[in-house]
Amino acid sequence: MTADTPVRIMQAAKEIVAEHTKLEGVALSLDSVAKRVGLTKPGLMYYFPNKQALMVGLVEFAAQQWHDMLREHAGAEPAELSVFARYRAYVEVATTAEVSRADYWIFSDALYHPSLSGAWQEWLGPWFALEGASEHARGPLTAARFCADGAWMSEATGVMQADDLGPVRAHALELIEIAEGRAAR
Repeated sequence: MTADTPVRIMQAAKEIVAEHTKLEGVALSLDSVAKRVGLTKPGLMYYFPNKQALMVGLVEFAAQQWHDMLREHAGAEPAELSVFARYRAYVEVATTAEVSRADYWIFSDALYHPSLSGAWQEWLGPWFALEGASEHARGPLTAARFCADGAWMSEATGVMQADDLGPVRAHALELIEIAEGRAAR
């Protein structure tokens, strides 16, 4: 086992989720992940002692990936950016990132398992915080975020995908400009 074993485990789990196409839902097991990553089940359980720990780890992995993409795009941590810069980064990343049904499943599974939502709040909450935005700016900022949310979810699920996300991104960025203009008044 190496230092990157937990990352390899999470990548294997995400691959399995992405490959799953059955209507009944995703069946992610310790056995299937261990086999995919080339570990024994006890070897996997050294890092993730049960399925709940594996799921929490998978959500943590996915949420941190989103945070890393946003930080890389923005060039700074969210605390170092204005609310408008944070929202611009999210719109740009959400409308251009390579996403899969695994991303959508990992995100939406938190809806059915509240214990999984903590990682999303921890990693993405600072990007979506509206502190520092006036009441007049909050509506356009939230609308911009919802445009970006819909864009990446549509791409991830493959349901009703847009031919071109460029106009969606442009509109969301205009909403952020409107919010910034309202904040200056």
